[in-house]
Amino acid sequence: MHAGVSELMSEEALIHIFYFLSEDEAEIARCWRRILQEMKGQETEMLQEHKGVMLVKAIKTRGAELYLYVRRRTVALRLVLHSPEEHVHLLGRVRDVASSELSLMLGETIIFLSQEREKVEKLYGGIAWRRSELPLGELYFLEAQNDRKSYLMLSPLPGQEFFMRFIYADLLDRKIEREAGLFMDMLESVREKRRKCERHSSKLLDARGETLQDFERLVKELCTIYIELARYLEWVNSKVSMLKEDLHELSGEVRWLVSGEDEVFSERMERHRYALETLLYERENFILAHQKVKNALDVVGMRIEIERGRETVELQQESISLQVAAGFIEFIVVFYYTLNSWKILGKEAFSLLPAWQVLLVMTAFSSSVVLFTHAVAVARRKGRRLTSGMAASLALTAVVALAMLMLTLRNS
Repeated sequence: MHAGVSELMSEEALIHIFYFLSEDEAEIARCWRRILQEMKGQETEMLQEHKGVMLVKAIKTRGAELYLYVRRRTVALRLVLHSPEEHVHLLGRVRDVASSELSLMLGETIIFLSQEREKVEKLYGGIAWRRSELPLGELYFLEAQNDRKSYLMLSPLPGQEFFMRFIYADLLDRKIEREAGLFMDMLESVREKRRKCERHSSKLLDARGETLQDFERLVKELCTIYIELARYLEWVNSKVSMLKEDLHELSGEVRWLVSGEDEVFSERMERHRYALETLLYERENFILAHQKVKNALDVVGMRIEIERGRETVELQQESISLQVAAGFIEFIVVFYYTLNSWKILGKEAFSLLPAWQVLLVMTAFSSSVVLFTHAVAVARRKGRRLTSGMAASLALTAVVALAMLMLTLRNS
């Protein structure tokens, strides 16, 4: 603590706010009991709330007060020392007990409280820090070191509502700063991943090949890039949503805390807005890259459909050729075996028949048998027992067989 501040605070007050991470109620209760033993004061249930910040309990003793706030997983302890020179040891004890009992310390905020501008200006030779006008007085931002922020407030001691709103704004500010800082640290890495995906997709499209297998392999690799870009885009979107929501909440609290000129919070809000704009810009780049890969997938997909259609036509043509060949072979086989059977069964009559009649009858019979087998295959493929094609071809076969029988009987 600066020497001037020590002298000043001997007549006014020192407010020290500790932030810890904890969601274990037993852990918080144990910490509170130990601090109560250290302070040897009177415990009071408070139970006040503002946007999730719950003022739960207080300990009051001569010259010092301690308040317990809880918001989700964050615990805040606000220690007010009205006579720091007598109770400065409490500051170290509260910090030590809370640090040993609670999970993780998130930061500290120190507020030096005074009502005498002249004394402050005399001690510091004129104030050159960022300044904001509050309904009760003035707030000056002194410095920020790691997770500790220091303020000077020229004001009477504010009420509970002010501190609940101030703690809520302070937590939001810290959260935004932490998340934005994390993003800024990752920004170049995220950009490089996006550029790598774009380069990879361009390279794949330049060497796409011409066969169906080439296109299918290209689709697989582009899908991998598409999914990777989608994952990063989702991450950026989540950061954008978080920053927008928290900035909106923080601006609302600042409007309540500040009554006039504002340099303390406006500078931070500007820094947070810059982080949001950077996120929005990077999101647009991811959206464009994602859309480019999608367009490439659509183009390659169309080429695959064209290639598959071409292969399908070729297969159909080949299938038709095979069917014609199979039908011709079946015709020859039926013609040959039927002709030999007719010779054996109607030997005398068959020898008296003109050759043109034999050829005509055998051609008709063999053709009707081939048509019948084809109709049976079509019916089975369609899952039917009987079709018009089967009936017609079967009737034709029967008529030709009857003609063969009549010719044989007539010449017997």
